[in-house]
Amino acid sequence: MNHPTIRRLTVVLHDKPQSQRLLELGARVASQLQAELEGVFVEDAALYRLTGLPFLRELKRDSFTEEPLDATRLVKEWRAMAKLARKALESSANRAGLSWSFRVWRGEFDSDLQELALESPMLLLGRLNTPTPSRYPTAKKAGTLATSPLKLGVILEDGKRAEQLLEAVSELSRKPDIQLILFLLPGSMPASDTAMAQRLAEIDPQHHNILLPLSDKDPANLTIHLKAAACDLLMISESSELLQGQTMRQRLKGLPYPVVVVR
Repeated sequence: MNHPTIRRLTVVLHDKPQSQRLLELGARVASQLQAELEGVFVEDAALYRLTGLPFLRELKRDSFTEEPLDATRLVKEWRAMAKLARKALESSANRAGLSWSFRVWRGEFDSDLQELALESPMLLLGRLNTPTPSRYPTAKKAGTLATSPLKLGVILEDGKRAEQLLEAVSELSRKPDIQLILFLLPGSMPASDTAMAQRLAEIDPQHHNILLPLSDKDPANLTIHLKAAACDLLMISESSELLQGQTMRQRLKGLPYPVVVVR
């Protein structure tokens, strides 16, 4: 394993079908930021506490039979999935020439996620129980990464909420392999917010990126606008009002792409 760098992007892994695609996205972003790629496989403590309950049954996908949810079998399956996730992380990081690390974390995804990676400035999360879309083609052969530009949607709000986010966006905007779509939430750039206007001008002086003001914050309408942009993933501030007052499952369900949360 390579020596860790100061910067880090943490990919939260909790679902086998999503792991490889999330790691590919994470490797592309981390390589642009010259950041360490960390993978954290989540063992859901809430699910573990349900094991052994007599009324709870597990439907096996391969045989369509029901069985009691057994703690020993669940942990065994988690260990096997974590082993595969670690191997996929190593492969993605090595292809991109990145430092990497991996660990297993047990906690409640909804309530404890902020404790998962306190020292990581960025978390990459996929939508729960939903295949992660891949707009760009995957690598055609070993040792190569997808060459099409990464289409990164950024949800911007007022200056205080967006300070850390704008720093990351400012750096990414200088990368030829990144295409930015800046979504401005209503009220995110009032006439008096000259600092925000100046920062946006610094980020994109040649107007290469796309700036899309959004008309409202209604979740259904917001999802429609975001989907229409056909992004690979979204980047949003941890302090965004869109991420407040909900469980993590609800937050991710309302966003149509994997999300990089900037802390």
